[in-house]
Amino acid sequence: MTRRLEGQRTVITGVSRGVGYETAKRFLAEGARVLGVARDGQRLGRASDELRPRGDFTSLEVDLCEPQAAERVAAAVRDRWGALDVLFSNAAILLNDGHPASFEQEPAGCLERTLESNLMAPFRLSQALLTLLRLGTRPRIVHVGSGAGTLEGVRQGGIASYRLSKWALHGLTLLQATHLAGEIAGNGFDPGWVKTDLGGPNAPGTAAESAEGALAVVTLPFEVTGKLWKDGREIAF
Repeated sequence: MTRRLEGQRTVITGVSRGVGYETAKRFLAEGARVLGVARDGQRLGRASDELRPRGDFTSLEVDLCEPQAAERVAAAVRDRWGALDVLFSNAAILLNDGHPASFEQEPAGCLERTLESNLMAPFRLSQALLTLLRLGTRPRIVHVGSGAGTLEGVRQGGIASYRLSKWALHGLTLLQATHLAGEIAGNGFDPGWVKTDLGGPNAPGTAAESAEGALAVVTLPFEVTGKLWKDGREIAF
């Protein structure tokens, strides 16, 4: 049986746990070659020990908010493959101590830290990888967004900084899809509310279920771009 991602050179960020980890596991099962990126070296080491026996997996410990992080990832891709087929940009933070209802109740600096991690880091990384993606086969960028950052989501209370960061990331997805049309496909992916360190224990879904949705996005026809997907179906931004 032909595996759906056979040989595809893939970068997955936030790979040490949750959706990133389960997505790496699923992609490896479909034949992808994966460079997994995470900032927590201990977690990344444990994840790597579990992922390497499953296929062609290598890891890179880097904090994507650091000034040279994007170039470090790009250098690792150049050294390993010389080109890239898939960027699955998944790493994100949710700073929500005490469940503040609005920006006014959030701690000082919450919005700035959240935008740096959830918008600026994916922007810098995707831009740094464009040259390598252009050398890839049917290359694509998938930014992991959220239903919390849809137009409907930002009308709701709570997790204000997170909602705004994902709304902005959806805007980046649309802009990149427009700018790179015909060269690199760009889509957003809503993994849903799942049981992870970010989603919490009360979430109804699992990261393994989200990984199936991630696989559906990266196996879309190359011509499909500028859309947001959840569970294999297009949803509204």
